[in-house]
Amino acid sequence: MLPRHPGPRVGRGRAVRRAVAAVALLLGAAALAAAPAAGAGDHVARVRLTGIIDQVNASFIGEAITTAAEGNAAAVMLEIDTPGGELRAMDTIVSAILNSPIPVITYVAPDGARAGSAGTFIVLAGDVAAMAPSTNIGAASVVGSGGAELPETIAAKATNDAVAKIRALAETHGRNADWAESAVRDAASINASEALALEPPVIDLIAADAVQLLDAIDTGTRADGAPFTFDGEPLPELGSLPVRDLHMNFGQQLLHLLSDPNIVFILFTVGFYGLLAEVWHPNFFSGIAGAIAILLAFIGSNSLPLNVGGLLLILLGIGLFVLELNVASYGLLTAGGIVCFVLGAFALYTRVEPTDSVQVSVSPILILAAVALTLFYFFVLVRAALQMRAARSATDPMLALRGALGTAQTLIAPTGIAYAGGESWSARVPSGVIDAGTPIRVVGVDGLELIVEPADAAERGQEENA
Repeated sequence: MLPRHPGPRVGRGRAVRRAVAAVALLLGAAALAAAPAAGAGDHVARVRLTGIIDQVNASFIGEAITTAAEGNAAAVMLEIDTPGGELRAMDTIVSAILNSPIPVITYVAPDGARAGSAGTFIVLAGDVAAMAPSTNIGAASVVGSGGAELPETIAAKATNDAVAKIRALAETHGRNADWAESAVRDAASINASEALALEPPVIDLIAADAVQLLDAIDTGTRADGAPFTFDGEPLPELGSLPVRDLHMNFGQQLLHLLSDPNIVFILFTVGFYGLLAEVWHPNFFSGIAGAIAILLAFIGSNSLPLNVGGLLLILLGIGLFVLELNVASYGLLTAGGIVCFVLGAFALYTRVEPTDSVQVSVSPILILAAVALTLFYFFVLVRAALQMRAARSATDPMLALRGALGTAQTLIAPTGIAYAGGESWSARVPSGVIDAGTPIRVVGVDGLELIVEPADAAERGQEENA
């Protein structure tokens, strides 16, 4: 029996399938050729995380990582020096690092820097974690925003959540998860040498500067021999690439500055002074400056746990200082004002919530300086201004007409014209009417108008003799 040969339709079907497979293979090869290798780029982007971790720098770091990836950076070097900050802002930064399309190197630097509290989580999230020689990391216990201990149940929930998070970060990168847990539960803190000496290490390497750091990464392995990888692939050569800094824009820098509780306290205090100065001596400048300062203070307070009760105590203290200028209290109002002002300043940021892991408070030195400035402001400058106003009032030629005698030149019912002090004036009688030619006595002044009443018989005789 002769072998069966495929028909023309079957032959054509196989040819089509082979052609489709060949085209798919070519397209796949072209796609691989067009796609850049993991971490390929022409520079290393450096981003600095300094000060308290808040929503402003969290947003900036997320944007910087995206910008670096889109700008053909081979990697991002996140240089860290922070005492910690908001857990929500920390989560934003950690998420940006874990989802970065290019490697992120977390580097605690320069010498003397620290990665405290929330900063510990950020360091452990990096594809490479490094520290400068004289730096430290740890103390990541969750506390209230004023540094206070949390209620037991809330503390247990927040601590267990933080432990699970930090262990996952450490284990993902083959780092010491047990020490990471102790940083949360026991507020453990270690220096760079200790962090590298543990088994497994907490960090991958120690480097004095950026050049040494990138050269060490190019060796391919960390101190314990584990390879540096990103998405399962070795990191690209970085030592020969230039380092380019990415900075906050002006708006971000301003918002980050306003997140400092000391700056906000100063703005509140100066703002109130400006508004009070506008009331006592209208000049527009102090009022506008004071209003702007208070608005900026409220903007900064959006990223801080502002205690409204503390703010009201500060306002009450200023109010007592104002009363002292007008009421003889023998210093009691001043003492009460000082107590309210100091207590309000200390209580300005004391809301206890498991959202912050760094102490947010106003410096005691700044509070004492503000109290001294306040006393000087009210009892030197303001008292002097009030005395000058009184002196000007005493020499006002209009006020000198009080008690002067004169004559009604027209019917005053209730207004008219009167002659007094050698000139004619607009006049007003509080009640009744005064006929033209009637002797009058000036009893008050309202702007450029005289308040008059009929003169009695003795005063009429004095007027006639005059």
